[in-house]
Formats: sequence, C-alpha cells, structure tokens
Amino acid sequence: MPTLQIDDTTLAYTDKGVGEPVIMVHCSGGSRRQWRGLTDRLAARYRVLAPDLYGYGETSPWPADRSFSVADECALIRALIDEAGEPVHLVGHSYGGALCLDVALELSGKIKSLALYEPVAFHLLRLHGDAAGWAEIGQLALRHIDLVRDGELESCAEAFMDYWIGGAAWQGMPAEARAAVTATMPKIALEFRNCFESALRLDDYGQIAAPTLLLRGSDTTLAARRVTELLSDGLPNRAVVCVEGAGHMGPVTHAGLVNDAIADHLESHAGPPAYAATKGVAV
Repeated sequence: MPTLQIDDTTLAYTDKGVGEPVIMVHCSGGSRRQWRGLTDRLAARYRVLAPDLYGYGETSPWPADRSFSVADECALIRALIDEAGEPVHLVGHSYGGALCLDVALELSGKIKSLALYEPVAFHLLRLHGDAAGWAEIGQLALRHIDLVRDGELESCAEAFMDYWIGGAAWQGMPAEARAAVTATMPKIALEFRNCFESALRLDDYGQIAAPTLLLRGSDTTLAARRVTELLSDGLPNRAVVCVEGAGHMGPVTHAGLVNDAIADHLESHAGPPAYAATKGVAV
C-alpha cells in the first residue's frame, strides 16, 4: 500500500495500472476499498489512484484539537493530483463527489473529466431555496451532530444508515461491519458541518468546464435527487444518467451499471491507450 506524508498526515491510497490518471474518491463512512471492482476494471487502461480520506481506511484521523475544513480534505486529493503529474479524471461518490466538485473548481486546468454519483453539495438546497430538500437533510444532520456530541454513536449510526440504505439493510450487516461504520460517526459530523457551511453557488460550479457525468439512483433520497437536479442545471458540460432501481449507495449495490457508465464516460474523454515502449503492447 503506497502512502504520502503530508505534514503530520499519512495518506494511504491505491495506485494501480498505467495510463491517464483517474482519482476515485469514496463516500462518507467508506474507504478506497469501495472502488476495488472499478479499479480492477480500469487498471488495464488507466493509472487508478484512490485515497482513504481523513479517518477512513488507513489514512490518519483528523487531529481532535484542530478545526477542520473542506479545504483540508481537498488537500488530500490535490496531493494525489500532484503525484500523478498530469491532468486527471476525477470520480467521486456522495461526499467524495462533493469534494471533487470543489477540487475541479479550484484546479480547472488539471481536470480532464468528472464522473460523480450523487455528490452531496447539500448547501445548494439552502442557497437556492429548496425548502423540502433542505429540511430533510438538515433534520438528519442536526440529529447526527447532537447524537455524536452526546456520545450516542450506535444510535447515530443506525439513524444515518437507515436514511441512506434502509433499516433492514443496516440490521443485516455483520456486527463487525456495523461497528466499523459506527466508529466513523464523529468524522461524518465534521463533514456535515463543513458541507452545510459552503457558500459556493450554482454560478460558481458553472465555471467547471470539464465534461461531467452526473449519476443518480431512481430510488434515492429527496435531498440527494434535488442536489443532482440543481447541478444538472448549473454545470455547462454535463450528461445525466439515472440508474434504475438504485439508491444513494448505487456504486455498491448496482456496481455493474454504475461502473459501465463511468467507464464509458472516461473512454469518451481519454486519449489513446498508453503503450509499452519496448513491447508495443497496451498496458
């Protein structure tokens, strides 16, 4: 497992394959391992880099005595862009998708394309007057933050996962997996705070020129659907795919359909395959 040292942070990431770099960013409560299937599929054509964000997988946790911002998390993605040494394709899911939007806005000249499954730029609901969507996600977030403050992490995890995947799916998870997700609840509370505090509007995201694939599930939550609809109106160079039968966790539950769409999007915006200089074969 490769790592990068960024000040006092150890950033763990996947680095597999050869070709144009693709950086894939996971959702809240997950890790780079959510992209294993897509990584294996793309590695014959691309160099795939997939980080663990702060406090997930094998990357260092965020220090408890320091304030946390979206810029701090985006710095991990920027470090991998620097490591790649050339323009990259960004793939992101949920929180990871929202981070990819911010990075693409900041580093427009270094981004070749974006593929985002339900990026949770929830602040857009507040800034653009979607009262129903904002009320839904705001209620979840405030309860989440309160439960973390009170140390009720198991109740917090159950409420969080019930909203995103349904109570039956959460209860059906192995106890070890539920415990691992429960441990991430304090970090997710920080993510909720930062996501809601953003002042970026649709006009700002409208400056992103990179071709963007927006994916959403047909059975997702109201808030996630409304954010995707707003972005589909605000991004100037976007295509939209609805994955039938999928919810917010489509990249996991409907990986085949989601991965097909992402691979097709990348192929449409990538250059010719890299070739091994000595053997003359694609690598």
